[in-house]
Amino acid sequence: MKSLIIKDLMFMKTIWVQWVFLFFGSLAISVAMGNYLAAICVLPLIILSSGVNTFQTDEFYNTESYTLSFPLSRKKIILSKYLFTLILLLIATYIGLIIYLLVALTIKPGFNGLNVDMIKYLVMLEASSLIVDALFYPIIYRFGCEKAKTILITAVVVLLGVVAILSYVINTYNMNVDFTGVLSFIQNYGVYVLVIAVTILMIISYFVSVLLYKRRDY
Repeated sequence: MKSLIIKDLMFMKTIWVQWVFLFFGSLAISVAMGNYLAAICVLPLIILSSGVNTFQTDEFYNTESYTLSFPLSRKKIILSKYLFTLILLLIATYIGLIIYLLVALTIKPGFNGLNVDMIKYLVMLEASSLIVDALFYPIIYRFGCEKAKTILITAVVVLLGVVAILSYVINTYNMNVDFTGVLSFIQNYGVYVLVIAVTILMIISYFVSVLLYKRRDY
């Protein structure tokens, strides 16, 4: 199982140049806007999303068939992917904190440009990304990466459609919807709710992935 995690970590070495460009791009945008939230969040979120990219690499090189020849159960093969995602979370969070400290010590923007709340927003965005992974991983293990991408895109389009319809109805019928309470709840308790939700969903996702992976043939 350790070798599978190392294999996925080695994949990260092939895309580090892209990460450097993304970081400097987000930093330039942050400087232009006078707000460094993008500089703190963009690179960590891209790193965290690398877990899904390893599935594509495995499919492209057909390494899954080779992996199944290892003296490892499918449970451990799947567990290695979830542990790799946890490692990515730790790396992403660490890099986000380093960027925050570097900006605070070198550029020294004002409160509006950089504040502790941005760390909280980073954690919330990472948690949201992990929720997507928790929903996405079982689909990949059942249908493969390409079909899973189609399903994900379809789900996003449907969700955006629902949001657009709700927005149209609210504007058309002049409904006075007060989101102050919702925003206040997110501000105060959003991190805790998302962390609990991610923990529960990841555990469920792992067991569902094991169940679906057993039904997939190679």
